[in-house]
Amino acid sequence: MKEDKYLWLVAALVFFVIGMEYLFSRSQRKNIFRFENTISNLLMGVFDRIASLFMLPLIYFYYDFLHLHFSLVEVPNTWGWFVVAVLLSDFIWYFYHRSGHRINLFWGAHIIHHQSEDYNYSVALNLTPFQVVIRVLFWSLMPVLGFLPEIVLATHLFIGLYQFLLHTTLIPKLGPIEKLFVTPSHHRVHHGSNPEYLDKNYGGILIVWDRIFGTFQEEKAQVVFGITKDINSRDFLTSVFHYYQNLIFQAKQLSSWKQKIQLMFKGPDWVPKAGPLKLLPLYIDKGTYAYQHFSKLKKCYIVFNTAAVFLVLIFFAYFMAFFSVLEMLLVAVFTLLTLVVVGRLLVNNTTYFLESVRISLVFIGLFLFFLRP
Repeated sequence: MKEDKYLWLVAALVFFVIGMEYLFSRSQRKNIFRFENTISNLLMGVFDRIASLFMLPLIYFYYDFLHLHFSLVEVPNTWGWFVVAVLLSDFIWYFYHRSGHRINLFWGAHIIHHQSEDYNYSVALNLTPFQVVIRVLFWSLMPVLGFLPEIVLATHLFIGLYQFLLHTTLIPKLGPIEKLFVTPSHHRVHHGSNPEYLDKNYGGILIVWDRIFGTFQEEKAQVVFGITKDINSRDFLTSVFHYYQNLIFQAKQLSSWKQKIQLMFKGPDWVPKAGPLKLLPLYIDKGTYAYQHFSKLKKCYIVFNTAAVFLVLIFFAYFMAFFSVLEMLLVAVFTLLTLVVVGRLLVNNTTYFLESVRISLVFIGLFLFFLRP
């Protein structure tokens, strides 16, 4: 495993941007940060990042294998070809992103990114590692065409950073730039649950793909953020798995295996011949979620644990190469337990047993640390 010595810098910049957005929105009296939504977004960001630390070497190995054994040509490692790689990657992104909305199996991994009813830079962190698996399938084309695995991964990072900057309501339309590039305005439309905004503006960097393939929509009416049916929970595990639970729930309503398979590969709006399928009772009408009032003590405890798990993630990423397999496993389990605990606190569920396990892991970790030679 290779450490990530720059994650602390990326995290610092990300939180600086989020902090500045928060302060500016407060000064403008814009309530775009609600506690439950923001914490839920941050928890998902930790989940995505901790999993990525373990998955990245495997992804590199996979791309390298394709490049070594199946590449058609050898693409030079130059700045000019890197620009070509970014353009090709952005083109692939359009179809990867579009499939994430139009294929139920993929939407189950991507829906998490669209769940927040607030729209701010914390939403950009609201991702899951399940999407990474799907992404790798689409980008398998690039090493086969001759691009080095590190170049393919660099294009992922480039598009990801660009996408991060789009998740805000505070940047208005940008004039002529809107014709060529994806802007915050375009991406706000993409995150809208308004009927006219559904399945629009899939582009990563360039909006021209949407203009070419007929999925472009300009921002006109005020955007209603989130998904068309809200989830009656901000629990971490519920956020991650609810759509797949719903697919299983709906599959049981279908009589034939053909229709069950169709359900997995059709879009979220697919209706079988027998009529609409019921949704899990978990889903509620838009705008009816009852946001809670937390005591100052509980809010501080939730914030403390969220901040602590980010610090653990950064420390782990920096020193990962020095950890034994057992220590890496302990950190991963501790991190996931913390995400589950904080998620349960957001919905007022008990956490006594999980807290005792977390504390035990801390003592085990300290014991192993002081036993080091």
